[in-house]
Amino acid sequence: MSDDLLKTLLPAMDIAVFERRSGGSFAAVAPPPAWFSRLTADMTFPFLGHILEEANDVWRHREAARREWGPCVEVDEAGQEFHYKVVATIIGGRQYLLFQLDRGSDWIRGVLQKVRQQALASEQNSGSTDALSVVRQEVRGTVNDLRDLGARMAAASQPAERAELRQALSATCDSLLNGIDALIRSLPASQ
Repeated sequence: MSDDLLKTLLPAMDIAVFERRSGGSFAAVAPPPAWFSRLTADMTFPFLGHILEEANDVWRHREAARREWGPCVEVDEAGQEFHYKVVATIIGGRQYLLFQLDRGSDWIRGVLQKVRQQALASEQNSGSTDALSVVRQEVRGTVNDLRDLGARMAAASQPAERAELRQALSATCDSLLNGIDALIRSLPASQ
């Protein structure tokens, strides 16, 4: 793939890619996308903390490897949260650090916020019913399960374990969507 194509394609996909240099600093492979400037101007990425330490472990092995963390969350200058993933990898003996905007996390957060607002409006208008409370608790439990699965996936190192966790994550997402549908159905028709 040509360098010109990479310089266009990576920012368009909301991906910032940096090659790790021997002194521990990083050089951009392509111009970072606009969202990335919200993170840092320091190309040693001190804000990554333990992630950078774990990435160094990946790079020390000097053979093809990949490790992913996230979604990570930061707050922009307007006070809005945004989520991104971090990937450390080795390709052809070269060490890379990738940052990718995670729009899926923002979408789930938006859906959950809408459900919360609808539930709050329903409670204020007609009081809480037992059925609504049960469904809300189920949705909250599923959200907690998603957080737990995300943390377990971030810590998983074996492909079989990650595949099993992906299946569990998929089933939990389905459960969350079913819970959200049930919650919405339980709201008064005037909403």
